[in-house]
Amino acid sequence: MRYFYHIIFSFITFFALQSKVLAIEFPIQDKWLIYESKVNGFVPYIPEEHSFVKNFYLLLDVKNLNGLGVEFIIPQNAAVFVNNQLQDISKKENGLVYFSNEELKAQQKVTGELLFVVNTVDGNAPQSFFVDKRIPLSQLMSSSLIKSGVHKEKKRFHSDFREMLLMWSLIVFAFVGLSAKVGGLKTGANSLMRSFEGVTMGRADSTKMNTLQLIMFIFSFTLVGSLALMLFGNGEIWLSQVNSAELNKDVSAFAFNILYVMIAILAFVAFRLIIIYFLGNIFSNTNIPSIHGAEFYKLTWVYVLFYMIICVFWTLNPFYISWEFMRLFLGIGFLAKSFLVYIAVSKQVNFRNNYLFSYFCATEFLPSLLAVKVFIS
Repeated sequence: MRYFYHIIFSFITFFALQSKVLAIEFPIQDKWLIYESKVNGFVPYIPEEHSFVKNFYLLLDVKNLNGLGVEFIIPQNAAVFVNNQLQDISKKENGLVYFSNEELKAQQKVTGELLFVVNTVDGNAPQSFFVDKRIPLSQLMSSSLIKSGVHKEKKRFHSDFREMLLMWSLIVFAFVGLSAKVGGLKTGANSLMRSFEGVTMGRADSTKMNTLQLIMFIFSFTLVGSLALMLFGNGEIWLSQVNSAELNKDVSAFAFNILYVMIAILAFVAFRLIIIYFLGNIFSNTNIPSIHGAEFYKLTWVYVLFYMIICVFWTLNPFYISWEFMRLFLGIGFLAKSFLVYIAVSKQVNFRNNYLFSYFCATEFLPSLLAVKVFIS
């Protein structure tokens, strides 16, 4: 009988120790919410429909946690808020943020609710778990549920909208090449490098642009601009509605939104050209509009080709690249082009700098700032 008690005691001790060593972990990826402005409220996060999200929300009730805490795996520089109070910012990739059940009870609202907000930098929902204690990253990453969802390369989400964007990028690529061929627009490396001679050496280009070239240039600019806006635009005025996956679920809706964006770009280009020639006449210097138009055409054409290559590569690339980075890169590049045009014109005209700067504020800088504001706001 004594040996029997020893065996029973050993079993009890073993399971008691195991209960302290083994950790409880339940993935809760299906509980993430995002804020949808169209419905003015929270909706479930669906990766296939929400390809890039900055803020993720998790609403929990302390009474339903059954003594468990919450642990997140977040990327570098991501921030975690609880009830609108900043709790932690990850200093490394795959940083761990843990909240015990006691900490959650201390931060609960009067109703017992907890609102977690994770501000991400990569647009993907962070890994989240119910846990009974702090669990090392290696143990979380080794679970079968995480293994099935983690890849060395982050794959882009598949959707019908992305397929339509891919098709549109190939159409734009083909039509821009055809426009360059028909209009005689230069695409060779040497010709494109000579486009910067006005900036580097102040050398004017004696070649005049004919009507056909102007039409093909504006057509190409509109096509590439529509592709860039549909891919990366995030403006709160109207652009975020036009290029949302929810409003581009079929080809007809996508074609209508593309046409809408192209008309807006054409109106913007027409406004720029009218301002250039109108202010040139006010300053009584007919050389400024002609030189400005020539430099605007040369440098913008280089940017059109460069942006087209980036956008086509983006749609063909299956792996993740930050939307925010690309959006800022294109926006800053568009502003930099305006300054290059200003430098090129200032080296070729004999005009007072303060008058020339005022002219460019109205014709280049302010319109470009407005366009970038609509693009990335």
